[in-house]
Amino acid sequence: MSSQPNQSLIDGIRCFQELTIAGRPLGNKELSEKLDLNIIKVNRLLRTLKSIGMAEQNAQKKYMPGPVVHVLAAQSFHSSSLFRAATKVAINTPFDDRTLAIGILWQDSVVYMYHALAHQDPADGLGGYHLYPSSQSSIGMALLAEMDDAELAQTIDHWQAEQKAAMFAAVSDVRAKGYATCVGPNGKVNNIASTFFVGGAKAAIAFTDFEVEADELDERVAELKKLVAKIENHDQ
Repeated sequence: MSSQPNQSLIDGIRCFQELTIAGRPLGNKELSEKLDLNIIKVNRLLRTLKSIGMAEQNAQKKYMPGPVVHVLAAQSFHSSSLFRAATKVAINTPFDDRTLAIGILWQDSVVYMYHALAHQDPADGLGGYHLYPSSQSSIGMALLAEMDDAELAQTIDHWQAEQKAAMFAAVSDVRAKGYATCVGPNGKVNNIASTFFVGGAKAAIAFTDFEVEADELDERVAELKKLVAKIENHDQ
């Protein structure tokens, strides 16, 4: 029996994922270009996804997620103790002076499961955010820092050499401090993130869209760590 991954299955999942994050219906040609796949193969994959309810077409014959996406969302919430614990704590911890974000890694990108702006209804923070480059995210840096060097090198192998070097330097700093930070042009910290684990799965939580001087950072880090503890203890 072959131990090679099933590429058709991988490509089908990629098609479904692209439909779910696009935010609008996609045509065959556009999807083919986005995924760098032959249009004939994309047509076949989309017809297959449609046949099992994972995709559907609008009046213009463009594709969008089918009804199965709602089933998968409900099942994912039920089966993921990490998602339940993280979102319940987040919804019950609104902020009026910063953004609260929670994300996971997908390859070398961050997917936000929660992202609520200051004064925003916490319920509106659930989902709705596209993939975001991990190199531009404190959440991404915090999660990449959890990898060993070999896994990190494999994850970012397709990056440019200078990008790889910069990420290894950033990861080294995160490991030393125990959390990730981003500093704005004015020298003030405007973003901090820390990882957490629930049920063996890992994610990261961040405060963003604020500014503090270096001597005020410890207070924000302590607040973030308290949320981490609440999430990790939530289902215990």
